Amino acid sequence: MIRIVHGHQRHLFPREIDGMHRLRKKVFHERMAWQVPVISDWEVDGFDAMDPVYLLALDEREQVVGTMRLLPTTGFNMLNDVFPQLLPDGSPVYSPRIWEVSRLAADPTAGTGQGDRLLGIATAELAIASNEIAVASGVSHFVAVIDAFMHRTFKRAGCAGEPISPPQRIGGTLCYAVAFEMGDELEANFRRAGGVTWPVLEKDIRELGLPSYALAA
Repeated sequence: MIRIVHGHQRHLFPREIDGMHRLRKKVFHERMAWQVPVISDWEVDGFDAMDPVYLLALDEREQVVGTMRLLPTTGFNMLNDVFPQLLPDGSPVYSPRIWEVSRLAADPTAGTGQGDRLLGIATAELAIASNEIAVASGVSHFVAVIDAFMHRTFKRAGCAGEPISPPQRIGGTLCYAVAFEMGDELEANFRRAGGVTWPVLEKDIRELGLPSYALAA
């Protein structure tokens, strides 16, 4: 199940926000050894102050087992402002119809990958939910910075998206800037890869209160 939390509503979901930041520290700081900002048990950065939209994958106990962050490319975001070397000619991506996905993480101990699934359930549910939100908001593409391992994983699953430019090594990690075209085909691919046949959003899309920077559907 995917719960949506807007950045300005963080105070209403203290348990979920705590679980999200702890998971991000576990994945990015401890397991992947990335140079990310850490405060106590949290991985948290300046983009968390930009009123993002958080997608939180919850297990049957409502514990956070996956997370994703959405930001518009019309404001500060990681691709344009942290990793411009991944952009063609350094030209920023800037459009109200393009959002950025960042801090995609899934708990590797949560048992979300089973059987012959190409993707874990949490990852697939997050991707499906983000696609539904994008389509309802008139957003055509998501962009993301992903490492080579994730790119290979998505490619095997038929969900790799299109690299914007050749990959580059950043801090010892080979990274891609990738654009995903949102729509029915992408959702079908992620559902197939994760074996997800059920509705993923906790609430109807019309009840979510889409971000102020979203376009009308």
